[in-house]
Amino acid sequence: MKTAQPPAAHLSIVRESIVRESIVRESSVRENIGQEKAAQPASPIGIFQAILGNLQDGFIIASQTGHIQQSNAPAQRICNLLGSTKSTLPAEIWQVCQAALKRKDVLSFNKIGLDADIILPDVGTVRIRVQNITIADRPCLLIVLEDRQQTIRNKALSDAALYDLTERETEIWQMRLRGAAYKEISTALWISVDTVKKHVKNILAKQRSHQDDMEYALMA
Repeated sequence: MKTAQPPAAHLSIVRESIVRESIVRESSVRENIGQEKAAQPASPIGIFQAILGNLQDGFIIASQTGHIQQSNAPAQRICNLLGSTKSTLPAEIWQVCQAALKRKDVLSFNKIGLDADIILPDVGTVRIRVQNITIADRPCLLIVLEDRQQTIRNKALSDAALYDLTERETEIWQMRLRGAAYKEISTALWISVDTVKKHVKNILAKQRSHQDDMEYALMA
């Protein structure tokens, strides 16, 4: 005796229901996985890497044995000029780090770093600051490499935007920030000393005007 088969239409509805439930379950699993990934906190090293990548000064996070863990592009450029490998601190920087490690108790207690200057032929003066820090319960060295010439350029460009300096004023202001005398600037730019003095006078007047506007705004 043959068993009665369900109608074809009913089988189709059952299959469609099973497929729909499978899709819903898969979507729910994917959503839960995505929520778990989103809930996971970012690693401290990853956060530092994201921050350091957007800074203009050179920054290095190194172990207390001198191995580089993270560094940004400006730091890598300076390390390359000092003949360093990608994983090891240059000798000039490591000497400052060793001094900071010897005094880490005093420096850490006062929350200060150890500073030193080195001079590179193609860069000029580079200021090194080493500070003992802790990341994820691991003692590390935070090393800041400040290209003084780049800092001066950035300062001149920042002042130019803030005080609405002309291109020539910006050029002269950058040289003044480097410590250049009026005569030196006039010779380099092929202009008279009086013209240099006039530009500097205009720059200082714009700075005073901006400061007056700021003080007035605070008092209003």
